[in-house]
Amino acid sequence: MTSFRSQMRYMNPYDIHKALINEYVLKQPGDTTLLHRDSSKDRTDHDVLRQNHRFLWDDTAPDTWEAQFAKKYYDKLFKEYCIADLSLYKDNKIALRWRIEKEVIVGKGQFICGNKKCGEKEGLRTWEVNFAYVEQGGKKNALVKIRLCPECSRKLNYRSKKREVKRLDRRKYKSKHKRDKEKEKGSPQAETSQDSKSDKEETTTAADSFESIESPWNNHKPVETKSRDEEMEDYLQDLLL
Repeated sequence: MTSFRSQMRYMNPYDIHKALINEYVLKQPGDTTLLHRDSSKDRTDHDVLRQNHRFLWDDTAPDTWEAQFAKKYYDKLFKEYCIADLSLYKDNKIALRWRIEKEVIVGKGQFICGNKKCGEKEGLRTWEVNFAYVEQGGKKNALVKIRLCPECSRKLNYRSKKREVKRLDRRKYKSKHKRDKEKEKGSPQAETSQDSKSDKEETTTAADSFESIESPWNNHKPVETKSRDEEMEDYLQDLLL
């Protein structure tokens, strides 16, 4: 070894490199294991996303590059409808996430049932869910929408009834809007019992929120008014973003 080191004094860097490769890699391959890098703490992009992911982000700017990376991924998600995992619905454990671009392109979650293991396209119903979850060590809840087939809708409502978002008849909606305008102008026409009955038909069904979470619908009753054509326009607009 001493003679080898003395020889290295008269070698250029490339000759030293060849001599080391010949000595430690070709002649003594086991000795190179001490030179291997410790990879036990390595993280992939997926690991960073899992550690810093948030279902909903506030307006606060991320303070680390990991959080910035997760926020950038979040901004690329489509957040009108959710995708659900209902495999543990009997235990009242329902997982929800936002849709990715590939799912928007094929219509998953909007024109195809939002349960990730279901491909049903007929009889889809829109549900509004007060999603309670634990994130960053704290309990949170968010009001989200999901479209499910009849069988998956039964699973979603297995423990507690959720609010269904129904589409209004366009003619009834325009008629009601016209009556409201006439009231604002001081029209002498009075409401009849038939009007009250029509209003009741347009009211969506109330439902209980998740257990131990205060219902957010006491003063808020959103109703979906999009027609099939309008949904298709929104769908195509998402694709062109």
